[in-house]
Amino acid sequence: MRGVINGLRSAVRTTNYTPNGRNVLLQNELILRPQVRLFAANSSSACWNCQNKSELRQNMICSDCGHLQDVDAGINYFELLSFPTKFSLEPQKLTQSFRQLQTIVHPDKYSNKTSREQANSADWSSLINKAYKTLATPIERGQYLLQLEGEQMPQDNSALNKEFLMAMMERNEEVEEAEDTKALEDLNAQLVKELEEMAQKLSSLFEAKDLQGVKGTLVEMKYLLSIQSSIKQKQQGLLGS
Repeated sequence: MRGVINGLRSAVRTTNYTPNGRNVLLQNELILRPQVRLFAANSSSACWNCQNKSELRQNMICSDCGHLQDVDAGINYFELLSFPTKFSLEPQKLTQSFRQLQTIVHPDKYSNKTSREQANSADWSSLINKAYKTLATPIERGQYLLQLEGEQMPQDNSALNKEFLMAMMERNEEVEEAEDTKALEDLNAQLVKELEEMAQKLSSLFEAKDLQGVKGTLVEMKYLLSIQSSIKQKQQGLLGS
């Protein structure tokens, strides 16, 4: 095993390291999410029921007739959940806003409504779930903010330095060689601490509009999350043996 690792270290010195195995999944990550009907409902659109162009309550409900509007799939997730569009947010308030919105659009409230409102209820519920899961996770929130800035994540590891890549290989080796759950718990605790520090760093980078720094930090977070996933798999394997 150490012979293989030493070989990889040599390769890193001459070229960019591309993670293999489990890490490939994160390098080319595609997040699959529930699809919603692509209607365009906003404050300038006429209500499908009363035809008035009134302001929408909670971005969803006609303030004149009270009917639930068609889903605006392009709505800003921060706006939907009543937050300013920035990386820093309070998780408890995000969860509170999410629950309030889900109460408003819960399908049970529309069981006796028109078929259009019933469909809209399901679509809004799906979109609210998607928005919440995106904003609740630092790495996904960061990637979403990048998209709002018209930027994309790099498709390779060019944003990383070789020292970081070599450190990640050594950590993968530590996970593979761990023989008990205590060792794995210690490794995971360190990862949790580093991910929290990276989330704080992202907040500063977004404030400074350093989008290149944001991209590099997000890619590093992906590597740490990949190792964290490996730890969980190893723990399950040890418990099952």
